Amino acid sequence: MTSRKSLTQEQIAQIVSLLNERRKAIEEDLRRNLSRALEEVGEETTVVNVEEGDESRVDVGKETDFQVMSMRTQELRQIKEALVKIESGEYGLCEECGNPIRFERLKAMPFAQFCRVCQEEMERAERERQWGPRPPHRG
Repeated sequence: MTSRKSLTQEQIAQIVSLLNERRKAIEEDLRRNLSRALEEVGEETTVVNVEEGDESRVDVGKETDFQVMSMRTQELRQIKEALVKIESGEYGLCEECGNPIRFERLKAMPFAQFCRVCQEEMERAERERQWGPRPPHRG
């Protein structure tokens, strides 16, 4: 992959700041959720009739918490990977085509790995893989 400079030092500093702020917020959120989950483990669980609904809502809430924590952990990994790329000088280049990723895209999603064109193409290919090709537009 070629090293094409697409970002100024000022833009990179803005991105590093965004990444570090987001990383701190996620780490704090994960610590809070983990502490709460550990407290709940010690609580006695009561089995109730599912028709009453209360227990099922609690279970859904716990599952949702777990899914959110999993997504946040994945985002944290992506942030750390972006910071490593910044250090190595590889940040801001599309992993598919090697072209620079626009600064506006990186500000919105600082751990973006693909330019907009490649991202849209991958999403289109994934939709077609799942659902088949779209019928021609008749408009």
